[in-house]
Amino acid sequence: MKVAFFLFFPRTIWAPGGGETQLLKTKEALEKRGVHVELFDIWSRRKDYELFHVFGSTYEVSSFVSTLKSLGVPVVVSAIAYSTKPVWQWKAWAMLDRVMPIPTVYRLRSEIYQKADIIIAGSASESRQLQEFFGVPTRKIRIVPHGVDADRFMQADKDLFVSKYGLEGFVLQVSRVSRAKGQARLIRALKGTGLKLVFVGPLDPGDPEGTRDFLRLVEENSDWVVYLGSLDYGDPLLASAYKAARVHALPSASESFGLVNLESLAAGTAAVSGRYPPLYDVLGDKIYYCNPFSEKSIRETVLEAYEKGPKPGSVEFVRTELTWDKVGEHLEAIYQEVLR
Repeated sequence: MKVAFFLFFPRTIWAPGGGETQLLKTKEALEKRGVHVELFDIWSRRKDYELFHVFGSTYEVSSFVSTLKSLGVPVVVSAIAYSTKPVWQWKAWAMLDRVMPIPTVYRLRSEIYQKADIIIAGSASESRQLQEFFGVPTRKIRIVPHGVDADRFMQADKDLFVSKYGLEGFVLQVSRVSRAKGQARLIRALKGTGLKLVFVGPLDPGDPEGTRDFLRLVEENSDWVVYLGSLDYGDPLLASAYKAARVHALPSASESFGLVNLESLAAGTAAVSGRYPPLYDVLGDKIYYCNPFSEKSIRETVLEAYEKGPKPGSVEFVRTELTWDKVGEHLEAIYQEVLR
């Protein structure tokens, strides 16, 4: 089986690690199963692919999917489309599209879902949105949960981080720094608990006020709060940081998933998060959930996780069921279904 992967604007789709990481790990998992995968070059004249797998369903890929289908090529699309926007906005866009004389973004996205042979959703919540917002029939949707590089985080050496920074058994947050991600709320919530707090991630240039507030709080609480800046996804120090931590906390205002929770559990570290629908679909009650807007709730939940450690069965579940090998297994079955 020869499959082409196509990813549009990779750095805008996933974080941390970018779409390239997700793409390459998926490719690697499929190739272990004997599937020949190539990253598609738009300048290539090759036409011997049996199937195209398009990652992302932003309106820009509509013409690409349409062209493939006009040539009779089977197409699988990973939607990567879970939205935190209110339902009324989607209904308004759908109504507006009916009266617009030119194609709207909504219409172009709808055409992607209509023309693709199979749409892959990352969770049941994303699947429901595709059905409700775009009318995608259930028969066209397959759910394949996110994968995580479980071996990498499980086998990480915590001493690498401990020896460099002299920190162990702390509360960690790996995320872009902005008001939406809740770093300031986390600092205020844990003040006076005696816990060390470590942040890793880039400052969000789109939220200068939020990053200024964060940096001020870090400076004011420098005896127990540490900001290390950004670490590359492939840096061994990142996996080591998860391993050296006792709790990872993500009190974001909203999340399309929160992959850092999987990375935390793969390392054997307890995870605290807001109860975001796609995340709950995949992990259920295997992590600790807080009200991300309540400092009291964040404080109580982090302290509980710090005392009790990972929820029973959570680490094993991530390491066995949410691996890239599992993703490869699901995708191979979907490709075979489409080609039949």
